[in-house]
Amino acid sequence: MSEEIDVEFEKEVASFYQSLGINQGPGDLQYRVILKVLKKNDGNVTSFSEIRSYTDLFADRGSIGSKMKTVFQLEGLVNKVKWGGYTITDKGRIASKFLDETTEFYKDTRQYKDILDRMP
Repeated sequence: MSEEIDVEFEKEVASFYQSLGINQGPGDLQYRVILKVLKKNDGNVTSFSEIRSYTDLFADRGSIGSKMKTVFQLEGLVNKVKWGGYTITDKGRIASKFLDETTEFYKDTRQYKDILDRMP
């Protein structure tokens, strides 16, 4: 997966889920972006600096480091392989697949809303 991660689009998707009362997982922008970066490097070591190159646009370093430890490592979504290096686990891949499905649901919902808005 060598696609770029569109942080603005991820922010839009997270806002949609937050409007439904889902503030964690699909509604958490940091979670979405970190998981997308990890999945993008599936099979390789992802450096913390690479994650920060995306997350620095909207979050401070401390909150990302804390999320890596409290959410991703403790829940078994990543393995820490070296100082500042992570690999995604099978559980992380499942979470990434779920995020992909929530993104598709958002796109479908937005498309239907756009169609309804155009109807007289």
